[in-house]
Amino acid sequence: MQNPTPAQRLVSRIHAGWNLGNTLDAMKRDVEPGETVSPREAETAWGNPPVTRSMIHCVRDAGFDAVRLPVTWKQHLDADGKVDPAWMDRVAEVTGWILEAGMACLLNVHHDAGAHGWLQATADCHRAHGERFEYLWSQIAERFADTGESLVFEAFNEMLDGREHWTQTPDDEAYRAHNRWHQRFVDTIRAAGGCNAGRILSLQSYSAGNTSRTLNAFQMPEDQSPGRIILQTHNYDPEGFCWLRAEGHSMRDTWGTEEDTNNVDQLMADLSAFAEQHEAPLIIGEFGSEDKQNTESRAHHASYFTRKAREKGIACYWWDCGHFALFDRREEKVLRKEIVDALCER
Repeated sequence: MQNPTPAQRLVSRIHAGWNLGNTLDAMKRDVEPGETVSPREAETAWGNPPVTRSMIHCVRDAGFDAVRLPVTWKQHLDADGKVDPAWMDRVAEVTGWILEAGMACLLNVHHDAGAHGWLQATADCHRAHGERFEYLWSQIAERFADTGESLVFEAFNEMLDGREHWTQTPDDEAYRAHNRWHQRFVDTIRAAGGCNAGRILSLQSYSAGNTSRTLNAFQMPEDQSPGRIILQTHNYDPEGFCWLRAEGHSMRDTWGTEEDTNNVDQLMADLSAFAEQHEAPLIIGEFGSEDKQNTESRAHHASYFTRKAREKGIACYWWDCGHFALFDRREEKVLRKEIVDALCER
């Protein structure tokens, strides 16, 4: 690669990525609007134990060199949109452990978007909540203003239109609104000072989808610091294999047919073309398969998927929680060694 950009250099260093799922992005149920939740209540609300430094080291020692840190903020904002200092401290603590371990950290705004989120790909939502979104990111950027390039900010996760269409939307205005959110995010981070002037940022396609309609609708925002955008999509195909339950799909516990491998090949070719079009690197920020007592097939899928991605310069992050889990977080040890080895093989 001749004269790689800062974003390209960072992605090229990532061999295997891992998501700290259902933890800092978890939410306590039945909370009144405007009611804040303590950090521990939120972090453990979906069944995972509090994160420890030694757990982060366990992930690193298994072979991962990047962590995506999903964070949900809405239960930690007061009526004016100010982040609870205790929550910001906890996010900063976990982020610090990841960076101290020598791994890249991708920090985001997670369930604030997506299904039932307060951030939607609509013009009305952008008008109503744009300033609150901007204020949230300005606080995050201020807290990490002195943190270097191994910390990447991700604008939001799987933003949907007002009718919660996944993968793609029939509403062209939703795509335009999605692009406006990205421009606002970039402008906010660049104005925040410190390392944020050159911070590497990650931007998802609509709903993190991969269809040609969705990829074609993506518009790269203007940025005063060129070469510092990482594109991002997600993938859980074939759904009948990757999920325990997938309505409307034929369920199976094996993977590896000619059709399966051809579909992965085509996906990586499409994503590579998308990245080349926008002259930016790309990551698959979430992928994985749930356990059906089929470790051999899951490892085969993980190995083929990541190998084909690396051939195109794409870095992948496994989604880890529940039936996707590769680690026993309470015992702080590897749970699915065959899959971990498949993901981290060199």
